[in-house]
Amino acid sequence: MFFLYLLENTATKKFYIGVTKDLERRVKEHNKNKVKFTGRNKFQGGWKLLYFLEFKDEAIAYKEELRLKKSKNKKYILWYFKNKTGRAVPT
Repeated sequence: MFFLYLLENTATKKFYIGVTKDLERRVKEHNKNKVKFTGRNKFQGGWKLLYFLEFKDEAIAYKEELRLKKSKNKKYILWYFKNKTGRAVPT
């Protein structure tokens, strides 16, 4: 199973979209600055998991990730996760 996930920076409110097989481990890596993009100094604060979707096919998960990253539209990205039955993570 592959997870397409949406993170939000708690300080800057920037989004990060990614794909992983181990969602819990990956979120921890983002918060320990072990990921190139999310570990940059300009991102003060932590990363909060907002939504995730499950995919059986790795290629489809990565295709959706690329499509969402290209859109750069926060409203569309939120709409996508909500309407594709993305699981909201309790805050």
